[in-house]
Amino acid sequence: MAKYRQSKVKRQHHVLDALEDGLKFLSTLPSVDGVIPGIIKPKAGGSTGFTFQYLTQSGFKMIGRSGGAAQEVFVITQTPGTVLAALVEAGIIPSMPDSPPHNAQ
Repeated sequence: MAKYRQSKVKRQHHVLDALEDGLKFLSTLPSVDGVIPGIIKPKAGGSTGFTFQYLTQSGFKMIGRSGGAAQEVFVITQTPGTVLAALVEAGIIPSMPDSPPHNAQ
């Protein structure tokens, strides 16, 4: 599949259907410069939604889950705290992480 962007979301990999609304919301935030969904991996469990993982040099990483599958989602932003607060307010992630560890890798 060719790499291309739809709004701020890079489409190099397929995106789990249950995550589309959250990705669309992210792309509407002015402080988000880009959203990069990663590859999809099979996982046990049926939970759906996003969870914050860690900060990166360019923003932060989340995991999106949808009925037996998980997908990495990288959010490019200079203000990760602002974006995370908006995700909590919108009910996309369950809560604001307590001083998340900085992991540049």
